[in-house]
Amino acid sequence: MKKTILILLAMFLSIGMFTSCEKDNPQLLSEFVIGKWQSQVVDLGDVQTDIYFMVAITADNYYLSMTDGENSVDLPQAGYVVDDDANTITIDQPQFPDDDPSDEVVSFKVTWEEGGNTMTWLPIDPLENDTPTLVWTLSTGM
Repeated sequence: MKKTILILLAMFLSIGMFTSCEKDNPQLLSEFVIGKWQSQVVDLGDVQTDIYFMVAITADNYYLSMTDGENSVDLPQAGYVVDDDANTITIDQPQFPDDDPSDEVVSFKVTWEEGGNTMTWLPIDPLENDTPTLVWTLSTGM
């Protein structure tokens, strides 16, 4: 009987040694967004040419550029906040050329997949400021 108990104990200990004790920590949106991203064509309504955005997101700021394929404009860095629980990102209003600086923010619901390379930003209040939906692809260079 003692021998059977010792064998069973040895088996359970062996199994315990080969199973991972590390918890699977899911990736957070606040970690996922960091990197360099390029948008698909963005519909800006009154603009008659295809516009693409590029964004570099760091832990504290984002750097937005836009291009029509021939001309590029780099916008000043701005801040952002991610709500991991709600899967939202709120960015400081980008300061476009010839626009006065603004204290306004724009919020998006973000759809994404852990380990993926795309995310979609859906404006939470698109009618307020004609904010487009943005589909981003992770970029290796910008």
